[in-house]
Amino acid sequence: MVQRISREAGLQAFIDAVEKDGCVIIKDFTDLESLADAQKEVQPYLDASIAESGSKVGALNGGTATCTRLVGRSKTAREKFFSDPLYQDLAEHFIGIESKTWYGEEAEINKSHPLLSISITMDSRPGCKPQRLHRDDKNHHAWHTKTDKYEKGRDMLLGLFVPACDTFKANGATRIVPGSHLWGDDKPDFGPNGDKGVIDAELKKTEAFVMLGSLFHGAGHYTMPTGSRTVHIFFMCSGVHRQEEIPYLSYPIEDVKTYSKLVQNRLGWKQSEPNLGWVDLKSPEYLLA
Repeated sequence: MVQRISREAGLQAFIDAVEKDGCVIIKDFTDLESLADAQKEVQPYLDASIAESGSKVGALNGGTATCTRLVGRSKTAREKFFSDPLYQDLAEHFIGIESKTWYGEEAEINKSHPLLSISITMDSRPGCKPQRLHRDDKNHHAWHTKTDKYEKGRDMLLGLFVPACDTFKANGATRIVPGSHLWGDDKPDFGPNGDKGVIDAELKKTEAFVMLGSLFHGAGHYTMPTGSRTVHIFFMCSGVHRQEEIPYLSYPIEDVKTYSKLVQNRLGWKQSEPNLGWVDLKSPEYLLA
């Protein structure tokens, strides 16, 4: 079972839930108006995704339309969903990095803030097959040691899923294995039917799902004959890791200049201290001035 927590519980309640289960549901994440605005902004790209696939069932996984480059194509997704203070605070806690560096006999504390790794809207439709259970930090070649107690610094990815509709088993709600973020890298035991410990992360509109990159999960099977399941998805990675989506090729600098300072920083237009990601020996934010 996934814990459902309201914002009023405070940041620590969410931290505790993620440390225990590898995931949590934010009950009061957004509002219906924002969801409607985001849908209007991404719909042309979802429609184009279907048209480009040459099939009524869409592109990814045999039945999913997509809107890539989401933070650039939806102002609502960028400034309200991705920039949400609770998600940002959770990312700073779980994947932000702080270290001490010695220069001779003088110590300096340096911080590396999270980066946006990927932003995408996925619209699953009839014919969409289930994904095999996996960890999203596979792209970073992460390794995991089995543990009974979570330790900060174990993860490098934190995801946010914002559904545009209610999600449930029949429309392919994400299947998850709570607690699997504590597993090692041995072959996982999902039982003879492949569903041992697996539950459906069913969500209501206005809720959101947050998960660590080390959690085993996978999109479910869309078994309904009509309709679709639209979810806006964001992952942030540690500031010292390569981003899955290449932001400097995805978002024109003139557009980035119009984004909030937070989003600019999360796209990588601010170096990771002390000296990672500079241009002309300076933090690249000067190029946005």
